[in-house]
Amino acid sequence: MAALLEVRDVARSFRGLHVLREVSFEVPEGGIVGLIGPNGAGKSTLFNIVSGFLSADRGRVIYAGTDISDRSVPQRSYAGLVRTFQTPQVFPHLTVIENLMAGCYKHTTTGVVANLFGSRASRAEVRRMRAEADAACDKFGLTTIRDRPAGKLPGGQQRLVELARAVVGKPRLLCLDEPSSGLNTGEVAGLMAALERLAAEGITILLVSHDMDLVKVASVIHVLCFGEIIARGPLGEIRHDPRVREAYLGA
Repeated sequence: MAALLEVRDVARSFRGLHVLREVSFEVPEGGIVGLIGPNGAGKSTLFNIVSGFLSADRGRVIYAGTDISDRSVPQRSYAGLVRTFQTPQVFPHLTVIENLMAGCYKHTTTGVVANLFGSRASRAEVRRMRAEADAACDKFGLTTIRDRPAGKLPGGQQRLVELARAVVGKPRLLCLDEPSSGLNTGEVAGLMAALERLAAEGITILLVSHDMDLVKVASVIHVLCFGEIIARGPLGEIRHDPRVREAYLGA
């Protein structure tokens, strides 16, 4: 299976401290890949480099065969590389359905002037956005809270709103930063099922998580420790790797 994302020899330092050391891995198109590691391993730095919030000192990020190392966050987003955050980012004063409709906006074509004057085309786009947002509410179990302000929701539900909003943006590569944080056991099970459905629909997923139950959905897991990949493979294999047990599982 061809790689949709390739991270090649990425290195990053902060004030002389090496946070990432020549990190390389691939995410095959249509797959779910996990990235785990202890606190301070460099996961957030690597995630920010992949999504464009940080630049690497050395190395390249290649997406869909194109070097995007110098591309901005919006450029990556419009190309289909979309991320969520460790702390859920929602529009607190908008309802759930309005948050999801905001995720559709980058695919509108009518423009600001047509929207201001309520043209027939802009009204049709609003109806389409609402229909897509409604479908995402159903998919992520948000229908009963669709009209509630997102900022009034518990953290776990805000996280699902953020994920649903990312999905309506039609990502090709969905990068998820600790998506199960704040979710209860039932919600985690629902999230796992949703991720498997998204992968079946053709969305490629890069998953950063501390939740060993959640990363069961990944076909390959890369273990980062002190800025280096120390192991990679299915969960059943890395569980028994002595380096992983020492670094990540505390054995």
